[in-house]
Amino acid sequence: LTMSSKVREVEHTAASQCEYATTTSYVSKSTSDDGDTAVWSEPADPPTDAAEAAAGSTPTVRLPEGTTLRVAPMDRKCGGWDYEHFHDKLRLAEGCNAGRGVVVTLEAMARECIAVALSPTSHYDMGKTYVVHFGASGNLSTVIRRHVNETEAVDVTFPSRVCTDNRYQSYWIILQGGKLSCGVGDSPGHRCIGTLDDTLYNQLRSGVDAVRCVGVGNSALGRHSRDLRVRNIRVMPIPSAFGGIEGIPIVEEKREGGFVNVLAAPSMGMGGASGAGTGMPGEAELLAEYEKECAKAKARAAKFGTEYKQPPPDAFFKWSEARRLRANPERGFATGFDVLSPEEQAKAQRRKERFADEDKKRRREMGEDVDDGEDAEGGNPQDDEMDAAEEAKAEAEAAAAAAKGPLPVEQAWDNDDLVGEHRLDPPENLYASSEAREDADEQNRDMEEDNEADKAVVVSEKIHIFGIDWAAFKQIRSDDIMAHFKMYGPSYVEWLGELSCNVLFEDKFSAARALAALSSELPSPPPESLGAEANPPPPIATAPPAAGVALDGSSALEIGSTPPPDATSEDAAAVDAAMGDGEMGGGTAGEVSEASDAAVASRSDLGRMGWRLCTFPIRKVVNDRFGRRGTRSRILMRVASSFDVLVERPTEWPRPPPGFSTKRILGPGDDFKTDNRRTGRKAKRRRRSGGSGGGGGGKRHNSGGGGRRHSDDNYGEDMDEGGEPRGLEGALRAAR
Repeated sequence: LTMSSKVREVEHTAASQCEYATTTSYVSKSTSDDGDTAVWSEPADPPTDAAEAAAGSTPTVRLPEGTTLRVAPMDRKCGGWDYEHFHDKLRLAEGCNAGRGVVVTLEAMARECIAVALSPTSHYDMGKTYVVHFGASGNLSTVIRRHVNETEAVDVTFPSRVCTDNRYQSYWIILQGGKLSCGVGDSPGHRCIGTLDDTLYNQLRSGVDAVRCVGVGNSALGRHSRDLRVRNIRVMPIPSAFGGIEGIPIVEEKREGGFVNVLAAPSMGMGGASGAGTGMPGEAELLAEYEKECAKAKARAAKFGTEYKQPPPDAFFKWSEARRLRANPERGFATGFDVLSPEEQAKAQRRKERFADEDKKRRREMGEDVDDGEDAEGGNPQDDEMDAAEEAKAEAEAAAAAAKGPLPVEQAWDNDDLVGEHRLDPPENLYASSEAREDADEQNRDMEEDNEADKAVVVSEKIHIFGIDWAAFKQIRSDDIMAHFKMYGPSYVEWLGELSCNVLFEDKFSAARALAALSSELPSPPPESLGAEANPPPPIATAPPAAGVALDGSSALEIGSTPPPDATSEDAAAVDAAMGDGEMGGGTAGEVSEASDAAVASRSDLGRMGWRLCTFPIRKVVNDRFGRRGTRSRILMRVASSFDVLVERPTEWPRPPPGFSTKRILGPGDDFKTDNRRTGRKAKRRRRSGGSGGGGGGKRHNSGGGGRRHSDDNYGEDMDEGGEPRGLEGALRAAR
């Protein structure tokens, strides 16, 4: 028998809950590959030579192997640090000279914001504690900071991408001679991210304030912050092999601008789809471009002698792409293969048949009668009656399921007159129809001024969605969309406007599965059932219609009907005039047919463009300030293109439809509701005081007594807001 070399992991939620051991590390100095600098060398086994072992031995305090810290996001109090983030034994070993410096190494797995504190004591000491934030600002930078007081700090920021959420990454921190450096990798001093020069404070501070203790925290903020894991923490003094004046050599990253990106290696993955051949710049491409721009900004600052400030991603990228880079979304589920291919479909069918055969075999062994699907001659009449009853029941269940089933495809053209102008249709060369693609390609070949950068290409990892119900879709947020697609592992929602957004997936196969399962194909050309009356144009005005006039602007009175009691003579005259002009049923059957054909012809051919209708409406899953739980909105979906981006941040938004509200549940058909009824305590007070003969809303007639007479002219001046005379205000308040 061979014993496993794996160690069972023990997880703790704070550094104060762990046990720490003092061991000996053997550090020596070796020469780098180029032969110019000395590098940190730490053999796996202790040296056999006693003199060499004595020269390289360094007392080290470490977290035992197999112990992991799971650190939750810190509270924003006292700088976010608490006693649980430190431990009395997580410090330099006894007898070490803290004045020479300290070295900290660790491994961590996190999306962002790994915080490591270096303090003279086992707690956060304002003005004397250094904090290194790996992966700050959405894993776009690393910050080294020492707070002088609550409002002032000495800090530096370096653009970098150093956190990983799918594997452990090694980090190191070196404080020597008043300079604090940090980097990535197993060799302290190499692949340096940046250095904070705080030599002046180092010269002025006392020996008591020298850094000895280490704390581990999580500085992620916001509702999307996640726990991080840390292991193999080690604290040691500057090894004797680097005991000279120069100390441990610091070697910066050999990249343009010194930008450190641990995700640059192809085998490490980028937390998103690569942009190669997809038209969508992946994280690797965006970071590479960001590195170049940061290097240019740093060189410009050095040339003109100005302070270097890290430029924001918005200065170089399209706004939606920069927002995605800052958001640092979590990785979604990667399918890895095309489950919709004929080969995979055939495999699935074979698995289904095999499972069915195994089920029949099991039932036969249990003594059950199994029907092999062969028609028996001369069946039993009672069995036929039972079969007929079962068929009727199955048909009823199928009808009930159809009533709750997928939305009819005709609904894809609903509200087209209202929201159609806001819909972004794909270019013709990306139409689902092969003839349209061929015509567009031929037209592009004939164009002399053809720019490759302006060509639209399909982005298979994105699904572009568009809301049909404007008022309801305004209540939908990113969490609702993520919940709608959760079975297929989405990673990010990229908003392009009030009615449209992109849903990003880890690979094109997951996006294809979601599109096929959650939407229905639309016919091309549009169905003939879409007549002129199937989708009347919505009203433009937000004011309520006059009596006897419907919401679509037409009269609600039919020919030969009696006007409602509250209809005036002017309303009746308007109806008669409309009937005389042929606006209400005055056209012939041929004219109505021509209008219907024209309406169908004016409908956009959504199926030809590649649009699909959602199988079920998207639903709001939680109450918030944007809307109410239960709101439903129908959406159109298609594969996204490289043109489905937001170049600049929008400065204005279209006016919402009249039916929009965040206080009630909305759904299809609520775009045009204009219910202006007042609700609440003020409305009840108005209705209660609005009666005739003494209420605040009616006229007060002159009294016949000898008291003060209130006329209609000065009544409003003598009454308060509640409709009560001001003379009675004090008495009423005292009585209440």
